[in-house]
Amino acid sequence: MCPRTKQDFRGVSLKRALVEEIEKFIAEYPQYKSIADFIHEATRVRMENIRTLTPPRFEQVNSDANGVKILDRTLRGVAQIYFKPTGAWCDICESDSCEHITYALTLPDVQKTIQKKRKNGWKLPEVS
Repeated sequence: MCPRTKQDFRGVSLKRALVEEIEKFIAEYPQYKSIADFIHEATRVRMENIRTLTPPRFEQVNSDANGVKILDRTLRGVAQIYFKPTGAWCDICESDSCEHITYALTLPDVQKTIQKKRKNGWKLPEVS
């Protein structure tokens, strides 16, 4: 096991009242060895909770042979991705390469559609 270096750690300032509350908590619940041990666990759990409760930015609304609709929660809109013989096109970004298209290319049903159309000579992006 490698020894820990100074670069493995960073300092964080906490209000004295919070530190005192944590110290009381640790005294009551001794499974925590230190304030740092408690903060590590509390932070990890909180980040997991936020990730679980926060819906993803993109979500597939529907798809067909002509394209796919992607809900973008940040833009609060729906991006229509069109599949054309010359490539893919996003109506929101007015682009043939954007994050909506990148997301769409990860969707299994979209990948199948693109693979079929590429076999017919369409110049769509490569998918696995």
